[in-house]
Amino acid sequence: MYDFYITLRSVTMGQKGRDALNRAGLSCRLLRAPREIAPEGCAYALSLRRRDGDRARTILDQSGVRAAGCFLRRQDGSYVRLEP
Repeated sequence: MYDFYITLRSVTMGQKGRDALNRAGLSCRLLRAPREIAPEGCAYALSLRRRDGDRARTILDQSGVRAAGCFLRRQDGSYVRLEP
């Protein structure tokens, strides 16, 4: 289940991040960020498996992709923000 979300400020950063994660063998999806985790509007998110979250953050940092935030989706559909 794809329940770990990394938000990004632009589609270009999202594409760069998606490509870096795919090259590293991590499966992810690039999508418009849910309104609950991007209240300021136009943002994108990479969604991936929870178990891949820490590794994905490291790969993105090494690739120069700055995340705006990281979130977990709970079973009830709500989101919890993770510390950087």
